[in-house]
Amino acid sequence: MKKRFMAGVVAAVTALAMSISVLAAGSIVGSIDMPNASVDRGSVTLSPVAPGIYADDLQKVVDDLNAADADTTVTGAFGNSLPSSFDYYTQEGLKIKGYSLDGYKFLSPVMDLKVTGTQASLDNLMKITFVANNMTDGMVVDILYYCSEHGWEVLKGVRVSGNQIMAYFHSVSEGSPVALIYKRGTVSGGNNDKGSTSAVSPKTGQSSMVPVAGAALVFLGIGAFAVLRSKKEN
Repeated sequence: MKKRFMAGVVAAVTALAMSISVLAAGSIVGSIDMPNASVDRGSVTLSPVAPGIYADDLQKVVDDLNAADADTTVTGAFGNSLPSSFDYYTQEGLKIKGYSLDGYKFLSPVMDLKVTGTQASLDNLMKITFVANNMTDGMVVDILYYCSEHGWEVLKGVRVSGNQIMAYFHSVSEGSPVALIYKRGTVSGGNNDKGSTSAVSPKTGQSSMVPVAGAALVFLGIGAFAVLRSKKEN
C-alpha cells in the first residue's frame, strides 16, 4: 500500500514538473499578448499570422520567429535567417543603416498588419498606433516591420501614453509582418523619458506557472512527509 502511494506521489510530481517545464519554454505565440492597432487614415487590421499568407520564404521566417521561445532575443529568433543588416527609420526618414538589434526581445508576436484605403510613402508618412498592455516604463519599444520594398526594417517607436506606442510607416500593404520589440532603457528611461530605472520584462503566459508550481510544492511536501513517516514506522 505504501509503495503504491509513493509511486503515485512520484508520478504526480513528475507530471507537474513536466508541465512547468513546458510552460517555461512557451513560444512567442500564446505567451505574449497581441496588441491592437489604429491608423490616422484608411483602415487597419492586426491579426495572427495564418498559414500560407506570405511567400514561402517569408512565411517560414515568420513562422520560425513565432515558434521561438518567448524569452529569446530578436536576433536569436531569426537564427540563420537573420538579415545582414537592418535600416532604422524615424519621422525624418532613414536614420541609421546597419542598425543593431542587440538586446531586443519581442513585446508581441509577429502579426499580420493589413492597411487598406490609403497609401504611404517617405513623403506621405502614416501614423499607426499600437496598444500594448504589457508595455512598462523604462522600455525602449520599436517596431520590427517587413517592408515590401526594403525587406526587414526597424521603425522608431514613440510613446504616446502608458500603453500606446506609435510609429511612422513609409510603406503599407494589404498584409505585412509586424512585431513590437523592446530593450531595456537607460537611466533616462524608455521612449517616454520618465526616468524609470525599474524596467522589467513584459508579463507573459509564464504567470500561469504560479498555481502549477504551488501544487507541485504541495505534492513534494506530502511525498517527503510520507517518506519520513515510513522510515520511522520501519
